[in-house]
Amino acid sequence: MKLFPARLFLGLFALVFTVSSLAFAAPAPAPKKPAGPPPKFTQVIQSVSADSITTSTGKKSATYKIEKITKITLNGATSTANDLKSGMRVEVVPTFDGKSASAIVASDPKATPVIAPKAISKGSSGK
Repeated sequence: MKLFPARLFLGLFALVFTVSSLAFAAPAPAPKKPAGPPPKFTQVIQSVSADSITTSTGKKSATYKIEKITKITLNGATSTANDLKSGMRVEVVPTFDGKSASAIVASDPKATPVIAPKAISKGSSGK
């Protein structure tokens, strides 16, 4: 009979320990999302000034204000509105009201990566 209270106490202790360790365990980390493809440019710059940009998707055009907080990127590098030209491919992220641009990501359609040729030394031919 004396063993029953001791077993009950040990059983309750084990239960409390298990529940508390599960309650305070760190959650499993979220799986990492694979990097997606680069953005697809669906708009083209029709006109641009220091304070606005007009884009076209072929059927529709839209004009956005360029604010001081507008983040402008051209070919992957931070840029300014002065560097944007008509005919460039662009994606505009509008602000919540749709009147201003929060971010402008542009790409020059003529820009191609330059790959430097490998240096050839005369003494490495092995002859």
